[in-house]
Amino acid sequence: MTSARGRATTLPEGPGQGVILVLYYSLRAPLRANLADHVYAFRRYSGRRCVYINLAIRSIPAWVDRIGVDLVVFQTLLLASRWHPPTFRRVRAKLAPIRRLRCTKVAMPQDEFIYTDALTEFIREFNVDHVLTCAPESEWRTIYGSLVDGPTTFAHVLTGYLDPGTLERIDRMANSAPRGIDVGYRASRPSYSLGRHGQLKSRIGEVFADAAAAAGLRADISLREPDTLHGDDWYRFLLDCRWVIGVEGGASTIDRDGSLRARSQSFLEQHPNASFEEVEAACFPGFDGGLKLFAISPRHLEACATRTAQALVEGSYDGILEAGVHYLPIRRDFSNLDEVLRAMSNEEIRTRMAERSHADIVDSDRFTYPTFVSEVLASLPHTSPVRAGAEARVLAAWDDWLDGPSWFAVRARARLRRSIRSMLSRMGLLEAVLRVRAAARARAEV
Repeated sequence: MTSARGRATTLPEGPGQGVILVLYYSLRAPLRANLADHVYAFRRYSGRRCVYINLAIRSIPAWVDRIGVDLVVFQTLLLASRWHPPTFRRVRAKLAPIRRLRCTKVAMPQDEFIYTDALTEFIREFNVDHVLTCAPESEWRTIYGSLVDGPTTFAHVLTGYLDPGTLERIDRMANSAPRGIDVGYRASRPSYSLGRHGQLKSRIGEVFADAAAAAGLRADISLREPDTLHGDDWYRFLLDCRWVIGVEGGASTIDRDGSLRARSQSFLEQHPNASFEEVEAACFPGFDGGLKLFAISPRHLEACATRTAQALVEGSYDGILEAGVHYLPIRRDFSNLDEVLRAMSNEEIRTRMAERSHADIVDSDRFTYPTFVSEVLASLPHTSPVRAGAEARVLAAWDDWLDGPSWFAVRARARLRRSIRSMLSRMGLLEAVLRVRAAARARAEV
């Protein structure tokens, strides 16, 4: 992990020993396994008292400045609420008591290609000390502007890591039965506003869905939302695949206020069969290539953990995966597709890459949540240990205990939403209601 005030530096080591306050926002239950691992990493591996608050359900307690907080973490899911500006405004209002805390504050944003202005305003408003960014250092100034000049510091991290508990479950699920799928893939269709790089996420699925069968390979490839795999079903899927295909996450455009996305959606409503080139020309000409925010994703690490070989669109993969060693490189124009398909039929190549990837990525323990949490805490400036009294310990314990019941409220809300959608569907009103909501949301976002 490298830190910088506009350049790579080394921060002094040694955090305080007070409460870590983790603030997040989620109305989805249950969380995907890798999201839950990301959210609760500090509780599991910091060795510190942690208080978790889901601002979708709860508010900051009035006594927050009495529980001995010496580190506030604005978690990824909280910062992701900026995708819906009205929600983000409500979240920022709820966070008002955090302004008075005189402690270290850390932000963990992802998807930094969109609503970038709202993100930078948030960092300034709450005097965030450290930003743990998934963007490469070359893109920090493009995204954050003068913030990189200080006093806020920046450090590069991954979008996700491997959790020891998840690795244990994968080992228990693994068996010696032959893998039944030659080529596997799950993804959604990204917005055209993410640029050409974003389109590779769906393009690779379309190309291999057509080519795999012709090459005599059994494929299980889907870009449909209903085919999304959750929890351990995803790991079982990987364990049944000889190969998975993929591409770095990220985008090649920067959408500072969400207007590129809104214009693209509006254009597609009027021209549903428009191509990417048509949408680009009408909605964001000249923007593609203005950002190179490309990052390895958790699914690449999970493939390594399940010993599933990977064929990936060529890229840097944060310097972790090496082409020809950890994955078969696919050219961005797919001009070497036949060569890749022939290699995927070779079991010796598959086994060698899968085992090397497991050894280098998983067995090394470099890309696990315990290592991530340890490095984050070690990189923060030293503060005097917070000596919390009995009252503070009781209040902190109570606040953290409430995180469990808050998930009951999230699940109840999710069940109610499903019931309402089912009722509207039976009445033939669902599509009309969704169109009205989408239009209202688009207006609110702009």
